[in-house]
Amino acid sequence: MSLHDRPTVTEILAAVRGYLNDEVAKTSDRRARFRALIAANVLGIAERELLSADEDARFEDERLRTLGYVEGAAAERRRRLCADIRSGKFDSPERFVAGFAYASEMVARKLAVSNPRYLKR
Repeated sequence: MSLHDRPTVTEILAAVRGYLNDEVAKTSDRRARFRALIAANVLGIAERELLSADEDARFEDERLRTLGYVEGAAAERRRRLCADIRSGKFDSPERFVAGFAYASEMVARKLAVSNPRYLKR
């Protein structure tokens, strides 16, 4: 629940994205049309990120805890995980599979925000 009334941030992003797609992108000026489509795409990314942020944070927190990274902020735990991978602490088959699963899940979540059509291929 937000302190702010409607329109919500996601509604504003969707409205501006719709305007760019429905109005500006139909101009005969190819450069303006191209830039409008890029801007609409960026707004779509921002909207999807806002909508998934809480769930993505919970998901990553759970996965990092499963791997044994409990203390600290998610970014710090992620850095420790990467350092441990580089140092060889994930070379055993079990740890490798667990680390690979974490990385695969996080990449899929990032793609769902940045380019959801890529996952549908």
